[in-house]
Amino acid sequence: MRGNRFPGILAAGLIAVAVLAGCTTAGSQPAFRRAGPLVTLRVGVYGNPGYRQAGLYTQYEHLHPGIRIVQVTTAGQDAYWRAVRSGLPAGHGADIQAVPVADISAVTGPLARYFVPLNTLSSGASGASALSNGWLPWVTAQATSRSGRTYGLGAEIGPLAICYRTSLLTEAGLPASPGALARDWSTWAGYLRMGRLFRARITHGPAFTDSAVSLFNAMAAQVKEQYYSPAGRLVVASNPMIRQAWASAAGAARDGLTARLAPGSQAWARGLAHVAFATTVCPAWMLHQISTLAGPLGSHGWNVAPAPGGAGNAGGFYLALPRAGRHQQAAFQLAEFLAGEQAGVELFRTQGVFPANYAAATALDAVTSPYFSGADVGKIFGAAATRTPSTILGPASAAIGTVLDGSLARVTAGRGTTAGAWRAAARSAVAAAGPAPSADNSKK
Repeated sequence: MRGNRFPGILAAGLIAVAVLAGCTTAGSQPAFRRAGPLVTLRVGVYGNPGYRQAGLYTQYEHLHPGIRIVQVTTAGQDAYWRAVRSGLPAGHGADIQAVPVADISAVTGPLARYFVPLNTLSSGASGASALSNGWLPWVTAQATSRSGRTYGLGAEIGPLAICYRTSLLTEAGLPASPGALARDWSTWAGYLRMGRLFRARITHGPAFTDSAVSLFNAMAAQVKEQYYSPAGRLVVASNPMIRQAWASAAGAARDGLTARLAPGSQAWARGLAHVAFATTVCPAWMLHQISTLAGPLGSHGWNVAPAPGGAGNAGGFYLALPRAGRHQQAAFQLAEFLAGEQAGVELFRTQGVFPANYAAATALDAVTSPYFSGADVGKIFGAAATRTPSTILGPASAAIGTVLDGSLARVTAGRGTTAGAWRAAARSAVAAAGPAPSADNSKK
């Protein structure tokens, strides 16, 4: 899996207040007076993580009058990360740099020399460990090298659920309550079985789901050993769970269960607005996309149920500290604040950004979404986040995922047999992985 990243993902912090119920203001704290000159901390991000909209920068500057925060934003994730990678050798970049989940293995591996191991820094006056504040275990594990150095604080994640149109499932004579669906599609086999019933009963009209690619990515997100073994050996071609996930997604496409729409594309956006599919694999950040594209008329027409398997992640980012930063200790304290419990709760309630902090994730159980028929989004996404396995990432995980996604798109278009397409995809994935990585900083 490509660091649990779906195609076309931008930063997830675009979610509007209207998607979620409730809004809290972080508790007041006494201002921290800093002696000495003003320190400017630059935070490099892509898309819109919601920090400014949630008032977190202003709050932190109020508590720390000696600190000034400047956010440096790039619109697209891919362009952002290319610029970060190319600038690191020359010492260019921000004091805090967002690292997409899909690319964290590069930071713990070949790029580690350009980043500060957070284990070497203390947390303010307490002197506590860099990881003492309770991030989800799998989030921390993916940011930790084989040698035990941790290079990123989990800031945002994209736990998985299924978003669905209640009226379409009802029209097909299928269950439509989240509880019934969670029972009937507790496995992916159950989900696809329901999809075939939907297809048999609604032969002309919306497809059951949007994309074989999103199905494959969701299935793969629930597998700990995806493309690499614990020893760092490439196993994509021989892994039966990945092959089965790929074949199941390809079979769904061949059986006409998908609308053949890649998530994040303009075609997908048009398909959602024009009711082209009944269900979609839905990371937490996708709630905003659906509510925006479906508009006011879609309110209460959508609902959310747990995904088959009840786990998995797509998207999100870490906060890491480049070694070239001039204020590493101050930057670390700001990163802890932005990725901490209080900020995480505030970001989800007001911006829809789901936190990687364990205490924040579990504190959101009572949050519901009026737009999505009052769905228990805090509980559903929180359960998926805590159950997600610690996926073994490698230096070419993102490239391998891109190859496998592309091969599924070709199968969806009806080119070649499923078995033949898998063999070709596996060969291309191995080629995309390139030479074996050095063992020093490879992932656990």
